[in-house]
Amino acid sequence: MVNSRDDISSLLGPESLSWIYGNLVEFVLGVPAGKAEMGWFRKYGSIFRFRACFGEDRLMISDPAAVKHIFSNPTLFVKSPSHQLINLVGFGTGSLLYAHGDDHRRIRAVMNPMFSASSVRALTPILEKIAQDLSDDWTTASGTVIDMFSSIHRTTLRAITEAVMGYDTTEDKEYTSSYEDLVVTAAQRSKTAIIADAIISRLPSSSTKFLMDHPPPDLRKFLDHRLIARKVSEKLLGTRLETLRLGNEPEKDLFSILVGQNEQMAVRIRMTKDEIKDQFGTITVAGEDTSANTLVWVSYVLAKNPKWQEIIRQEVNAKLASHPGMPLDYDRLPFLNAVIKEVLRFYATVSYTERVSSVDTVLPLSGPIVSSSGKTLTEVRIRKGRTVIISITTYNRLPSIWGEDADEFKPSRWLEGGEVAKGASIGPYANLLSFIGGPRTCIGWRFAILETQMITCELVRKFVLSLPENVSIQPASAITLVPMDSEGKTRLPLHIECLE
Repeated sequence: MVNSRDDISSLLGPESLSWIYGNLVEFVLGVPAGKAEMGWFRKYGSIFRFRACFGEDRLMISDPAAVKHIFSNPTLFVKSPSHQLINLVGFGTGSLLYAHGDDHRRIRAVMNPMFSASSVRALTPILEKIAQDLSDDWTTASGTVIDMFSSIHRTTLRAITEAVMGYDTTEDKEYTSSYEDLVVTAAQRSKTAIIADAIISRLPSSSTKFLMDHPPPDLRKFLDHRLIARKVSEKLLGTRLETLRLGNEPEKDLFSILVGQNEQMAVRIRMTKDEIKDQFGTITVAGEDTSANTLVWVSYVLAKNPKWQEIIRQEVNAKLASHPGMPLDYDRLPFLNAVIKEVLRFYATVSYTERVSSVDTVLPLSGPIVSSSGKTLTEVRIRKGRTVIISITTYNRLPSIWGEDADEFKPSRWLEGGEVAKGASIGPYANLLSFIGGPRTCIGWRFAILETQMITCELVRKFVLSLPENVSIQPASAITLVPMDSEGKTRLPLHIECLE
């Protein structure tokens, strides 16, 4: 039986700077993102106490055993009330992001074939066309400075809606406008947003219906987007079901795979029509922003390192020359994939995630720690309702996993002879935590990797990327990790030049 008194208050941790905000201002709003928690981890270790709003003690961890335990037990450690409210309002009860327990397992089981390796590889022609269209657009801007951030986001929105959902959003101004409003709202960086999150986390569950019926302005943006996405998904589902009824050849997008797979399932397992419809907004929002910002940071590091661009260029051209007429095998481009993996490690697009303990429980540790009173702990007791922050940023830079040079951006660590991650794998890709882990691992991680590989190859083969003079870029946390200039604007200006 676990004692209801937990160990959090006895752990070491940073001094609170404010009763109202605790340590959240430097953690959430600090630039560069990750500076505060990296400093805390160096001082206090891979598990410690820190303060949230109104004097609340929270636990921050990157300890591998603790992280694995949390992600492997989604019923013991659930998503926070504020995050679930956003998922409910923005995507619906059937959304893979909102569903939990048996419903999540059932929906995930039906959706898994949609994102299998073979299903994702079949999207290569569609993604190649989208990457080609982007490079064509860039050709007209050769010799100038463009905002890479906005350009890439438009492309990844098209990629995920066309390739995954089978819907061309380029002519749907209502949807794209709603989506852009949602992204801006979700990425707000302010003390007000910190307080709002703290208040929502303290509201009783009975208040959810009231907030659904009377949403505040920011929550209204999520609801508006859901209603517009719902109209699109109803149309898409209707056409896919009619195709199956007529026995016609299905479309090549992943949504068609989902609908076909669902029709073959036993009735007790099958997703309802409402659950299928809820996935349109879910997949679009969850997949577009993260993939776009991974591509943004890949472009940033390549622009800073022109020699790396040339290595990838030669790698791609050599592979194409040795296999004329054959499609490019992106997984067999060592340096390209080394850069992508290192970007995912060093610039994880989601820098942290949070969970709340649903019961009194115990958190295992990789090794003993010492409390503020000098007591040695080999596990940490946690009471029901305690919020735990899993720091993806610091896990991806743990010296115990990545070596003493973990704070160095070093693609060579992924090449033959390099020092790769040690220890048991948690995430689905290269032992990185960037796609989370356990039953709630990012379902679209294979699509994200392929999309990043293809667009990077297309751009590096045809353009030289460079940072303009006197441009300073820092990573900032705005739900995902975004580039911020010296004026506090979210953008990545790059000079692009067509290759001869």
